[in-house]
Amino acid sequence: MAKDYYQILDVPRNASDDEIKKAYRKLALQYHPDRNPGKEAWANDKFKEINEAFSVLGDPEKRRQYDQFGTTGNISDIFSSPYTRTAFEDLMQDFSAHDFGLDFLDNVFGDFLKGRGGSFKVYRQGSGSPGRIDWEEMFGQPQRAASQEVNYEITITKEQAVKGVEKDLARRGRKLRVKVPAGVKNGTRVRLRNARQLTDGQPGDIVIQVRIKGK
Repeated sequence: MAKDYYQILDVPRNASDDEIKKAYRKLALQYHPDRNPGKEAWANDKFKEINEAFSVLGDPEKRRQYDQFGTTGNISDIFSSPYTRTAFEDLMQDFSAHDFGLDFLDNVFGDFLKGRGGSFKVYRQGSGSPGRIDWEEMFGQPQRAASQEVNYEITITKEQAVKGVEKDLARRGRKLRVKVPAGVKNGTRVRLRNARQLTDGQPGDIVIQVRIKGK
């Protein structure tokens, strides 16, 4: 089952962008390990969950895709969008104001940091500001890596095109749930933003072309 990101952030589906950002920052402070002594592992999992939710709902384009197709993102996406990256930097200022540690972020974003040489722990101990982050300084390379999209095609019946349908796409042993909306037209392209992070562990979209039998 696809995750309900609105439920994770405890906001209604018609919440404004500002309400989503405020909910994210509130929950991030609530689940910081420094506020949950003895439950650090649980707090880390909750923090990962709200970051994944915000990486999708905090970006207008990804939110529209999620609302329409029910696709999911990856927590590293929080750094690739200017909307969510700015909110994360604001959160770093919140952590600094509360004198909260940053070490746990190396665990939360371990997959993203792998091979980049960056560390939130080292960054906090160094000369970098805990607010606005110089991503190239922190990670030793530009934040955005080259991405490449891959293409798939799915075939549905005319009835499924009228009513809408959910399909599972399998790639490299991973499954992605694709929601095809009701009334879809033959040849419609569904773009799963940065879905290759989930399947391949590298940036890139998965583009799915919808074919209707008999068309």
